[in-house]
Amino acid sequence: MNSTARPLVTLKSQRRQRGVVLIVSLVMLLVVTLLAVSSMQGTVLEEKMAGNTRDRNLAFQTTESAVREAEDYIEGVVSLGSFNGNAGLFGLTDGEPYYGSSATWGDATQHVIATASYGSYETPQYFIKHFTTVTGTEGAMNMSGYGDNKGTGDVSIFKITARGTGGSADSAEVILRSHYGRIF
Repeated sequence: MNSTARPLVTLKSQRRQRGVVLIVSLVMLLVVTLLAVSSMQGTVLEEKMAGNTRDRNLAFQTTESAVREAEDYIEGVVSLGSFNGNAGLFGLTDGEPYYGSSATWGDATQHVIATASYGSYETPQYFIKHFTTVTGTEGAMNMSGYGDNKGTGDVSIFKITARGTGGSADSAEVILRSHYGRIF
């Protein structure tokens, strides 16, 4: 009889142990799930940050290309007659549009559309303002490099304002302003 009583006691303790194992394993599964979810949220955040950095870099590079295109345009100009306040070319007496206004970049008479977009959402744009003219040899110093005197001549100074965007509609926008001088 004693031999039959022992298996009953062992059977009851095994049932209790199985219940505790189930609860412990469910708690462990919950902890592992929480760790996995928080890790995925961190990865998604890092992915968004990388995408925003890429958009900002693309916007900056396209804006730089628009500034270089404006400089090339200035180098190709024969006279200042085209700076008459139309098509993004503003003379000495013309009022310069405000670069922070969306109307400036939406109105085709206020800016020039650059030729290359490099994958940006919008093609970069720029406008050029004939800012001032420095007369005589004072303006000729250092036009092509440090200590390189080009002699006499008036230097026309232009203010270039360019705008570029990133790869999507709600991405970064970069506005750059630069001054460029040229002897005519």
